[in-house]
Amino acid sequence: MTRLKQIRKILSSSPRYKATQLDYGEHDSFVQQQADTPGTLLRIRPYKENEGVVDGAGVLQSVHDVTTNFRGKNTSDHHSFEVWFDEGKIRFYMHAASEAAADKFRRRVGNNYANSEVFQVEEAPAFPIIGSDEYVAGAWLEMEKIPYYPIRHHNSEGFETDPYGEITSEMLSLDESTVVTQVIFRPAKQSWTDGDRFKHNSVDELAHALRQGTSVGWINPQTRPPSAKDKQAAKTIEQQRGEQAFHVNIRVLAASVEQDEAESRAHGVAGMFRKYYNAITEQGLSDTPVWHRRERKRAKRLRRFVQRMSDREWVDRHMIMTVDELAGVAHIPNTEIETPKIDWRYTQRGDRVPADLGQYEQSADSSASTEHNVNNRGHNGV
Repeated sequence: MTRLKQIRKILSSSPRYKATQLDYGEHDSFVQQQADTPGTLLRIRPYKENEGVVDGAGVLQSVHDVTTNFRGKNTSDHHSFEVWFDEGKIRFYMHAASEAAADKFRRRVGNNYANSEVFQVEEAPAFPIIGSDEYVAGAWLEMEKIPYYPIRHHNSEGFETDPYGEITSEMLSLDESTVVTQVIFRPAKQSWTDGDRFKHNSVDELAHALRQGTSVGWINPQTRPPSAKDKQAAKTIEQQRGEQAFHVNIRVLAASVEQDEAESRAHGVAGMFRKYYNAITEQGLSDTPVWHRRERKRAKRLRRFVQRMSDREWVDRHMIMTVDELAGVAHIPNTEIETPKIDWRYTQRGDRVPADLGQYEQSADSSASTEHNVNNRGHNGV
């Protein structure tokens, strides 16, 4: 085999963004109804004047409820924070695993994000509708190193501007297209920094190793003294001991009747998460496209990916984030971002509206577009 053929073979088998049309059997679209989805979907219409990431950290701290069984195994529920570009608008959602959790989210989001509206989505589908004529692309976001190396957040290096500015801007697409970012989070036990003898050391052991220097060379190995950056990274890792944290999944999905548009949006949005790279710990988020070189198997994987997202299914991806880290990737933005088509609330009035979608849609600002209506789209549920 020539070198050129070897290169082509490697490239042809490397994961990449390849949007594919999906078969929904006897139905002409994928529709996830509320009744088919465990838990409660909440929509948030944020008031633009808020503290953004800082308020997001406050919400997450208040819902960090760990439950364990008699063996000490973590049995905590998982919830999700989602941003949808759907029907030409960018909207914010939270999905709670139970009614009790939904009630807590309503109160916590309402308390932290003053003047924002939080209400239950009841009649509309629980996930954006995806037609069989649309091409679908998706990706997982993963940590490049083991969890104890934190990504960038507002208390570590900080952000010059809210990273959601670029993420939401990249989500803007054709009005008929759909783009979704989904962050599923599950509270971790307080012992999360103790390490796992089968996977990685504790934060103390990792910090100690960084302070001892780095072994270099193969034939005549030597220990390179720790640099100032190594010492700073060790301190950053060590400071996580005792902090609250969450196990995390991050997914990105794009669907469009234009194949190139679906691929560009999925690739572009996933790429924006690289803004969370931490130069001190050299930790960042990398994207892994849902892919297979054979179209039939690729379609099967993408169907499974869409179903997992709509079900809010938890998959252990061995990714843990502190409250501050998670707040950076799951928060309500504010006036700092200038992305158009965001479903803001522009008026200050009372607290949250009742959790009744029908009443809300009749009284909402004229700038707010309506939720999906299956009959208007002419689709049948699956």
